[in-house]
Amino acid sequence: MKKSKFQFTDPELEKLEFDINAEYNADKFDGIVMESHTQVKREDSNESYVALTLRIGSNEENQPFTILVKMSAIFSWEENLEDKLVKSLLKSNAPAALLSYMRPIVSMITVSSKYPALNIPFIDFTQNEISEE
Repeated sequence: MKKSKFQFTDPELEKLEFDINAEYNADKFDGIVMESHTQVKREDSNESYVALTLRIGSNEENQPFTILVKMSAIFSWEENLEDKLVKSLLKSNAPAALLSYMRPIVSMITVSSKYPALNIPFIDFTQNEISEE
């Protein structure tokens, strides 16, 4: 097995909020809503800080709860990778890697509530809008 030229540090949980929605009406539930935001901050020529923020649910009466979770890591790559490839990896692969660390956290929190465990589905980050600093 060959090690990838794109690596990251241990992800860190930066923020976690969970609130049950007292106004929730199960008859109006039409699926859980999710939105994500990716932040990329270039640390130096071969490193970037990447943070993924995921908002799940809302305070609307058709949503049972609200979760806000933010995970981050420092991603690094070998010098010989083309800049276009690095940008693509930071836009798609980095948030997908961070999402895989969020899944068990969200599942554990929701299963500990009065609602069933929420298993975050795969997300296509190829059309992902990122904020770069």
